[in-house]
Amino acid sequence: MITTRSSTPEDADAISVCVDAVARERRYLGNTSGFSAEQTRSFIASLSDSGGIQIVVVADAKIVGWCDVTPVPFEGMRHVGRLGMGLLPSFRGQGLGRRLVREALSQVFAKTLKRVELEVFASNKIAVGLYEREGFVIEGRKRCARFLDGAEDDILIMGCLRDEWLCSTSQQTGRRQRRDRGLVDNRTSSDRRA
Repeated sequence: MITTRSSTPEDADAISVCVDAVARERRYLGNTSGFSAEQTRSFIASLSDSGGIQIVVVADAKIVGWCDVTPVPFEGMRHVGRLGMGLLPSFRGQGLGRRLVREALSQVFAKTLKRVELEVFASNKIAVGLYEREGFVIEGRKRCARFLDGAEDDILIMGCLRDEWLCSTSQQTGRRQRRDRGLVDNRTSSDRRA
């Protein structure tokens, strides 16, 4: 069974192992190795103190992914959070990334944040597509921002605003409810002509 929940300081060892595994793939995170359990424990505590969140994915009692939103501490920017996430390879492509992002945005937008931003490597097209489907917009590009293992990569800067996200999620919910009640015609135009 796969579940999601908020992280706790007791999760630090397992989260540290998970982040390290994703970082060592050398493709998805800015760092190429993870953080120690103590650094991770401090990060979890700082999230709690600052109003941030971290959600973990648990499969068979093992942490296999995470999504965190860290509020920006600067005056005039405290309405902004920065999102980071990752999943172990064997748990990708199952909708867990979408589940993590939706749960994280739902929680932080219910608090005081009005904007969530992130950076993603342009080569990570699956993640870029996920973020766009969940309401993020590409706001900029850092050209040749990474040169690693003989390959150059740009970094895309993406942002999501609470009001736009709330509007899009309520529209999606309305469409799903109408479809479930049979009020939406899901047939293609050629099906209707037949």
